[in-house]
Amino acid sequence: MELGELAATNGMRDDVKNFGQMMVKDHTAINDDLKTLAAQKGVTLPDSLDAKHQVMVDKLTVLTGSEFDDAYINGMIKAHQKDAKAFKAEAAATQDADIKSFLDKSIPMVEAQLEHIKAMKK
Repeated sequence: MELGELAATNGMRDDVKNFGQMMVKDHTAINDDLKTLAAQKGVTLPDSLDAKHQVMVDKLTVLTGSEFDDAYINGMIKAHQKDAKAFKAEAAATQDADIKSFLDKSIPMVEAQLEHIKAMKK
């Protein structure tokens, strides 16, 4: 299960549920773009979560109520900070115009998600 789906179903706060639904929608769009780009570049993407993300899903799966909401919000802040930094660094370093275009399109979405989730921290 994706983290956004988990938040939409296990979140206690409406804003957590709504953010989870937004993450599913946004990540579906960005993942579709990434799959297209990977196919063009002849790259095979993994079909499962990496170990770090699986640990987060496993941790959140057993939490409920405000414990879930707090852990989800904190995890999403950290993940989006890391992603924004990595996307910017790669966009600055890449010589591939297609990858740069993908990243330039994705960075504002990641930054907007980061600001949204940071505003939810209480």
